[in-house]
Amino acid sequence: MTQEQSNRTLMLSVIGAFRAGDLQPLFDALSPDVVWKATAPREFFRFGGTHRGHAGMKEYTALLFSRYSFVRFEPKTITAKGDQIWGLFEAEALHRTSGKYVTTDISIRWTVKDGKITEHQGMFDTASVLMQQGDLAVVAA
Repeated sequence: MTQEQSNRTLMLSVIGAFRAGDLQPLFDALSPDVVWKATAPREFFRFGGTHRGHAGMKEYTALLFSRYSFVRFEPKTITAKGDQIWGLFEAEALHRTSGKYVTTDISIRWTVKDGKITEHQGMFDTASVLMQQGDLAVVAA
């Protein structure tokens, strides 16, 4: 199996378990000094920002799951080249505070070295999610 195939398989298995609420495969795949960047403003998404190491990831996942319960996290495309792997996922989650379901595409980039995730960057349309959960109103021009 090539490095690209191995990295693709890693992303699919970790995300599949994550979707089912099983975080152990994610923690097993993390480098001890992982840098996890969630590109989202902390004022609106408490899990946003940069989290470091396993302790940072425990905080990140606790903050994320305190607000959202994922019902769908489906891969649309996954591309791997060398130690970089990109995934585009269609996600749907229950926003626990409002009781509303939100949908968004999530882009994830990992750097994987020796089978371990050393860096993560995740991005999604934060304005759309805020509108869907009722935290951002559209003002007519």
